[in-house]
Amino acid sequence: MFFSTKHANEYIQANKHAINEHYKPSYHFTAEIGWINDPNGCSFYGGQYHLFYQYHPYSSKNGSMHWGHAVSNDLVEWNHLTVALAPDQDYDINGCFSGSAIEDNGKHVIMYTGHVQPNSEDHSLTRQTQCMAIGDGMEYIKIAENPVLTSEHLPDGCSIQDFRDPKLWKEGNHYYAVIGSRAEEGVGQILLYRSSDLKEWGYVGVLLKGNPSLGHMWECPDFFQLDDKHVLIISPQGVERDGYKHHNRDSVVYMIGDFDHSNGKFEPTSYDELDYGFDFYAPQTLIDDKGRRILIGWMQAWGRSIPVDDMGHGWSGMMTLPRELKVEGHRVIQQPISEIESYRRNRVHVRTALRGEGRIEGVEGVQLELMVSFKPKDASRFGLKVRQGKGEETLLYYDTAEGVFTLDRSSSGRSISTPPEEEGVNGRRSVPVALRDGVLSLRVFLDRSSVEVFIDGGVRTMSATIYPSSSSTGIVFESDGESELVVDKWDLDREG
Repeated sequence: MFFSTKHANEYIQANKHAINEHYKPSYHFTAEIGWINDPNGCSFYGGQYHLFYQYHPYSSKNGSMHWGHAVSNDLVEWNHLTVALAPDQDYDINGCFSGSAIEDNGKHVIMYTGHVQPNSEDHSLTRQTQCMAIGDGMEYIKIAENPVLTSEHLPDGCSIQDFRDPKLWKEGNHYYAVIGSRAEEGVGQILLYRSSDLKEWGYVGVLLKGNPSLGHMWECPDFFQLDDKHVLIISPQGVERDGYKHHNRDSVVYMIGDFDHSNGKFEPTSYDELDYGFDFYAPQTLIDDKGRRILIGWMQAWGRSIPVDDMGHGWSGMMTLPRELKVEGHRVIQQPISEIESYRRNRVHVRTALRGEGRIEGVEGVQLELMVSFKPKDASRFGLKVRQGKGEETLLYYDTAEGVFTLDRSSSGRSISTPPEEEGVNGRRSVPVALRDGVLSLRVFLDRSSVEVFIDGGVRTMSATIYPSSSSTGIVFESDGESELVVDKWDLDREG
């Protein structure tokens, strides 16, 4: 099949009305039709937020990657634009893979990975190069000098098949890019490059190299300064389980540390998994006109079945709610963007004592936000059930003896198969949480097919897709002893 942006856009317009929207999210981003994965080119340009994304418009399965494109004024309401990039050149004929975008001299500059894979059965023939496209916010033109980085720019001992996902930024008079790589001994690493004109690039060095416990390939790097520290975010593949960490086959971790500009080396001083749920991968950040560092992630995971694809709904994949990042000590804190509060409707506020199970009048639904705090007195386990209905429920609970919070989607609705690497942890994810002043505070966002939980003001987060019946709207609070319970609930209505 020959791919072009024109053909993709015509296909979308002709077929977008045929999809099944039963599970399509209300306030989380997804494409009009087809498959999406990694967020790309997250940027603030021309007074708007721009979100590009890995896109296969022709089916709800992963395929030849295009770059979809949408813009927003508030990171909640998105306007779909025409497809920005298609795999239509010799150097990207099998996919315009992930990358990033910046504003530069009034232009919108994209850097992405061109993917060539002559034989899907022979990985040795695969080649990945870095390419540029320049646009005006609507139309993007690949430059004649592409590709600007090839295997000739790799240091010795690097896989020429695994060289992808550039994150671009400008500092002073130079452009920089960090790019995911795989060392020949089978460990992930991040390479740093520099340019004065976006066309001629020079290798600076290895920003950071991993070890076997941190996976065999590091994808989708993001590197930035935040609150006087440097933060590196990576999506490593094949990470070994470590206690409660890395129960997904592919993980996302952040490292906080110090960057030496003189030698291009990053020295991490702390490290953690970025999200402890099921569905969170390949996040990317942007800086907006307010100076906020905002992160968007793909709320899905590789190697699992996706019910809307299985059911032939014509779409697959969504993004997380955008999150503002801050550094506090040795941690990255994630909080939902404040703009979401403009969509709150029908507040219910209750403060009560809870023992056993209980419901609260007016607290139920599919598209809503909950702010919940529990202060246990003699309770050893407490929490809530959301999207509860006949035989269906998603559990969010805390165990005081273990000091652990758990998200359990074992009975959340339509089943999701998982890869063999996740054997033993299917259906449940947990994370250690220390109660602050004896209180567990949760901020929970429910959409038609997802749940996102921000714990203790965003010290921990957990994201998951769920596929319950439309009638499963109940919310039940529970405590096996006595707990003080405070609840605020809002419906989230984009039509309001």
